[in-house]
Amino acid sequence: MIVVGKISVKAILESRKREIKKVYLLKDRNDRDMRYVKAKAKGMDLELVSREALDRISGVKNHGGYAVECGPRISDELDTLLESYFLIEGVTDPYNLGEILRSLYALGIESVITPSYDFYEHEAKLIRASAGASEKINWIQSDDVTLDLATLKDEGYDIVGAHRQDGSHSILHYEWNAKTCICIGGALRGLSRSVLDLCTNYVRLDYDAKIALSAGGATTVFAYSYYQTQRR
Repeated sequence: MIVVGKISVKAILESRKREIKKVYLLKDRNDRDMRYVKAKAKGMDLELVSREALDRISGVKNHGGYAVECGPRISDELDTLLESYFLIEGVTDPYNLGEILRSLYALGIESVITPSYDFYEHEAKLIRASAGASEKINWIQSDDVTLDLATLKDEGYDIVGAHRQDGSHSILHYEWNAKTCICIGGALRGLSRSVLDLCTNYVRLDYDAKIALSAGGATTVFAYSYYQTQRR
């Protein structure tokens, strides 16, 4: 897989969450960003190439002078427990998931759990959509999200489902615990029954419009609500 763009390539080299096979950089550029990336690529297979060669290698012209050949994202593990988690279920489009990871990382969420997906070459689109956040956030690509959620519940985390039902709380008044895992479902099917059954609380979004937010929009609202509570 070839990933292009300064932000994406920098994030991959800084985080080292992938097998990095080769780095390609534009040979006639030597600004501060380029020198930084060269330093990060020290000891790796690095080739300085012409713009024409980089166009050919990457298959695009909007590479910005940066490209890296790398493997898939290596999953983080649920071994060292962090404070804040989001479980994102049912979002399989790489662009949409990338934007979600970007929002979560920007709002200080430490870790995200998703089912294990194989995006193949489309993972490059996810990296760019996330502005490199896919490499920086603790991202657990789980083979069994129910088991991981049960582990967090056993460790005392508040498992909060973004779900409207009898007894659900309005997000406007909910007081978030520091140790929380917020569960967001995709637009088509929402959260699975196995996840809903593990939730300790349910929180709903209250607004007047008769149209549902996308999973990405809902994730950002929930992440910002949690962010506000932790900084009061």
